[in-house]
Amino acid sequence: MKIKKKKIFLAAFLNYPNAQNINCLSLAKHLDYSKFTVYSLSTYFSQNINTKAILFKCYYPFKLTSFIGYLWGFILCDIIYFPKHRSIPNWIIRFANFHGKKVFTTIENNMCDLNKESILNSFGGRENLVNYFKNIPNIFGITKYIINNSNCGVKLKNKVLYLGVEKDDFIKRKKRILRNIVFVGSLKKRKRVEEFIKLAKYFPLINFSIIGEGVNNKILRNKATSNVAFFGLLSQNELSYRFNNMDLLFLPSKSEGFPKVILEAAASGIPSLVYSDYGASEWIESFKNGFIVNNFNDIIVVIKRLIEEKDLLEINSDGAMLIANKFDWKVVIKDWEMTILNL
Repeated sequence: MKIKKKKIFLAAFLNYPNAQNINCLSLAKHLDYSKFTVYSLSTYFSQNINTKAILFKCYYPFKLTSFIGYLWGFILCDIIYFPKHRSIPNWIIRFANFHGKKVFTTIENNMCDLNKESILNSFGGRENLVNYFKNIPNIFGITKYIINNSNCGVKLKNKVLYLGVEKDDFIKRKKRILRNIVFVGSLKKRKRVEEFIKLAKYFPLINFSIIGEGVNNKILRNKATSNVAFFGLLSQNELSYRFNNMDLLFLPSKSEGFPKVILEAAASGIPSLVYSDYGASEWIESFKNGFIVNNFNDIIVVIKRLIEEKDLLEINSDGAMLIANKFDWKVVIKDWEMTILNL
């Protein structure tokens, strides 16, 4: 007997490169098409992509046609996943619930953070946040830390839905000598990139690379020493190429979810150096597959040890590649499929 396939709508633009869209592109690639028919959106102003998903192309005027595209997906499909919470009007979610659609979303950062970019602030306060999410029956955190700390009146499922990495898009190479440290991300206050610049002053014989753009670009360039290079925004292929020459990823931010770049670096054999503030011990075991620190002095100690202890970087490079294996989309997609079918 032929099993009826589920129609799933990924409410994202698969051909426009940002974090949520890229994750949905991976979902569209790896979901089992013997179980699912996948629907999603694309923009008219980005390159076409090869995908097995059925796409609704949003033309000019984009705001109107994207709204029509969202409505198309919600009406047509049995299951709706939307990662961007401000883009879907609440009445469409209520409409989907009324018609028995299975609606779910993921939370990628602590909902209760008070920084300017937090989910709480984007909704203008707790009351608006709670009123919006009360219509969504299935809300998953992407880490245990997010589930345990997002206690702002919104109930998250106890189940973690980890995001993955396209491991095969990166060149796996074991790192042995610390010569190049890299930061990847937006150049804005929350990312604390000034601390990356500060670290470069402590170690003038190491090369420091900054990949990304943002409002603090000019300020950071003016503060940087000669051993700091700025590369701007890079495509996925360019990032993979640049990672081939990097040895350590340092992320100075103290407010994150599960940074995608940690997995991308791990797929290249690059261990990460991060702060303990957002639960990184969930995927990093310090000094085995990366480094978790509490303060800037700890960072200095880690770098000195990596310079002095010959095998330390190699051990953690091997460990980082095992993280990439664990979170390869080909692996984590099985958990996503099981969760989706059990909604």
